[in-house]
Amino acid sequence: MKLKTLLIAIGLIGQLSLTAQITNNISIKSTDSTCFFVFINDILQNSTPFYNIKISDYTEKSMKLKILIPDSSRQVIEKSIFFEETLKETSAELIYSQNNYKFRYTGEVAIGVNPIDTNQLIIPFHNSILVLDSLYLKDSTFFTDSLLTNPDISVSYKGTIGCKEPLDDAEPLIENIKAELFSSKKLTLAKKGLTNHCYSINDIKSILSLFEFDDQKLELSFLSYSCAYDLENFYQLKELFLLNSSIDKFEKFLNEN
Repeated sequence: MKLKTLLIAIGLIGQLSLTAQITNNISIKSTDSTCFFVFINDILQNSTPFYNIKISDYTEKSMKLKILIPDSSRQVIEKSIFFEETLKETSAELIYSQNNYKFRYTGEVAIGVNPIDTNQLIIPFHNSILVLDSLYLKDSTFFTDSLLTNPDISVSYKGTIGCKEPLDDAEPLIENIKAELFSSKKLTLAKKGLTNHCYSINDIKSILSLFEFDDQKLELSFLSYSCAYDLENFYQLKELFLLNSSIDKFEKFLNEN
């Protein structure tokens, strides 16, 4: 009986020690589907940029968070985050405002309270070195200042090439579309800007994200196939569509090309 009581006590102590360990999640989502990389304590967490990311199982009391948006802006957002409690999930959004993305906290709840997001990339926190995908350089040194200011983002891409280099700067086109008030004129500007130019898929995603309706995004995505540099990443445009029928049309186009 004493032995059984002792074993139960040891088990309870073990459970308490596990509960006492800090374990928290952080979720970040861009409101316009712009993809980004996440670095925690200068360690790259995702090898491919994505627009909706959760880092789980973080066990330190604080983190140095860096977000890199690998479009033509090369914007870097840095935040220091402190966890006063354990088993919490902190949520934040990236919101485009005044020519930059802003980091905004949206809440903190107990882990498991937020509904499951099937469109979210969930990454357990890790300390390993990753290899960046597609257009991006081979390790976390991509984050250094010299590389962030280097306009040639195509040097590491080894996949199928569509349009030829040099890659165009999408920022002037993006700003012109944003400045236009009428949807029909925005679409005309985008079509003109995509014709006879060469963009990365990430920049094309930024352009398509300026449009609200799937039919406009579909039309522009079909047109952009001829001006896409990193063709093997063209499938990523599928993330921008809301309707299953639009996704089906996009996948049919992709399969035919």
